[in-house]
Amino acid sequence: MARAHVGVGVWLTVASGLAFATSGPFAKAVLSARWSPGATLAIRLTGAAAIILALALVLDRRALFDSRRHLRTLAVFGVVALAGVQATFFLALEYLQVGVALMIQFLAPIAVIGWNWLVRARRPSAVTLLGATLAICGAALVIDVFDSGGLDVVGLGWALLSMAGNAAFFILSDRGADTMSPVVLLGAGMTVAAVTAWALALIHLLPLRFGTASVTLAEHRVPTAVSLALLVMVSTVAAYLCGVAGAARIGSTLTSLILLSEVLFAVALSWLLLGESVAPIQVAGGVVLIGGIVLARRGTREQPPLPEGAAPNPVRT
Repeated sequence: MARAHVGVGVWLTVASGLAFATSGPFAKAVLSARWSPGATLAIRLTGAAAIILALALVLDRRALFDSRRHLRTLAVFGVVALAGVQATFFLALEYLQVGVALMIQFLAPIAVIGWNWLVRARRPSAVTLLGATLAICGAALVIDVFDSGGLDVVGLGWALLSMAGNAAFFILSDRGADTMSPVVLLGAGMTVAAVTAWALALIHLLPLRFGTASVTLAEHRVPTAVSLALLVMVSTVAAYLCGVAGAARIGSTLTSLILLSEVLFAVALSWLLLGESVAPIQVAGGVVLIGGIVLARRGTREQPPLPEGAAPNPVRT
C-alpha cells in the first residue's frame, strides 16, 4: 500500500472513532428521557439505513443492485456486525457495569489478530502485538474498568457475543471492500440491521418504549429529535462510512486498534456534553492507549511487502 493511501485510511479511522464516540452522549441523553434501548436502536439503524441507501443510489446505483450477488455476506454483516453488536451490548448492560461491558467488547482487536493469524495466515509482528496489548490496557484505564464491579455469567455471555460481532465488523469490512464500495456495503448491510432491530423489538428481546419529547444536552433542553438526528447522522452514518472506508485501506487489524481511540473521545465528549468528570487514571490510560496505537502502527508499517503473485503466508500484518 502506498504511504498516502495508508495515511488516508488512518485518518478516516480516527474520524470514525470520534464519530462513534458521540453515540454515548447522544444515546445517553435519549435513554435518560425514558426511551428504551430497543426504540433508540431501531430508530438509529432505520434512519442510518435510509440515508446510506440514498447515498448508494446516487453514487453507485448499479453496484447497489449488483450487491444481491453477495446476500450471504450482507446478511452476516447486517445481522451480526451491525445490529448484533449493539443489541448484545445493550443486553449485557442489564447485567454488567458499563466499564466491564466496554472492556470485553474492546477485546475485539485481539480476536481480529487471532483470526487473521490462524485463518488467513497473516502473522502479526511482535511490535504489533505489544502495541495491541498496551492499547487495550490503556482502554481499560480510560474506562476505569477496575472500579466497575463484578462479573455476571449471563452478562459476560452477552458481552462476549458483542465482542465477536465487533470483530466481525472489522473483518467483513476488510473483506467486503474487495467486492463492494463502502457505501454499498453499508447501505445494504444497514438495511438488514434495521429489519433485525425491529424483529428483536417484535419478539420483545429489545422492547420498544418511546419517552419524552425533549432531552438535556450540554446543559440545554433540546428536542429529542435533535439528539436522535445527531445519533443517526454523526454517530452512525459518518462513523460507519469512515470505519469501512478506513478498513479498506489499512486492513482489519490496524483499524480495530485505532478505533480504540473511541474511548478517549467518548470520555472527552461526556465531559463536554454531560458534565462528567475525568479522573487522573483516565488521563494516564489515554497516554498508554495512544502509545499502543503508535506502536501497532509502526509494526504494520514495517511489514515487508509481498512479492507479486506470492502466497500470504507468513507475511506479517
